[in-house]
Amino acid sequence: MFKSYENPLEGLPLRYLIGTDSPSGDGILECGYDSNFGIIAYCNLFDEKNQGNYGPYLHNSDTAQQYNEGQIDPKGPGWLKNLNEQFSRRRESGFQYVELDNPDAYDWSSVLSAIDLARSYQLKVIAKNPGLCQNPESYVAHPNIYGIIVEKGAGNVHSMHNLRIKAKKPTLPIWFVSFGDGRSWAMDMANQAVGLPNIGVTYSSQGEYGNSIDLLKPNESIP
Repeated sequence: MFKSYENPLEGLPLRYLIGTDSPSGDGILECGYDSNFGIIAYCNLFDEKNQGNYGPYLHNSDTAQQYNEGQIDPKGPGWLKNLNEQFSRRRESGFQYVELDNPDAYDWSSVLSAIDLARSYQLKVIAKNPGLCQNPESYVAHPNIYGIIVEKGAGNVHSMHNLRIKAKKPTLPIWFVSFGDGRSWAMDMANQAVGLPNIGVTYSSQGEYGNSIDLLKPNESIP
């Protein structure tokens, strides 16, 4: 039988602020790649700055091309180099939680290795868009996963709620985040989530995650 583990993130709103250096708001703040504020630190399975220091590289991710980031080949030495450098930096800055972005670009064994490596640094992981990944149930069920972040096109309330139930974590925090033309989608998620535990929905009106406006706080009614 599944034994629940303590999760201090339950019931708290997420301030997904990876696009700003000027954080504000209550709840859980997540900072961007080069920032050090908040509770959750953004980390990237890609070469964030595409400087070519983590080769060899793959070239089959549209997201990597869109953001001009390097898709690191997990079979090469650059994979661990990239992760070790980020995890070491985040631990030195005092973080206990990290988001691992772009897991959908890799197979499950590679994502699993990154989650386990984070745990070796005593870093707890927030799953990103697990519905787009291989073996989403195993991903969410991993004992080092403490929350889920979902963007437009990566799932809905019904699919994510069912996923956490299958993973035997029925109260795992889920945060739907959006920006740009994603407000109507986010409002739909907020309406679907009313009455379900630990689901929050936010929208950024200042570009790609420059601010965080609550459309639904976890365990509360729509504002």
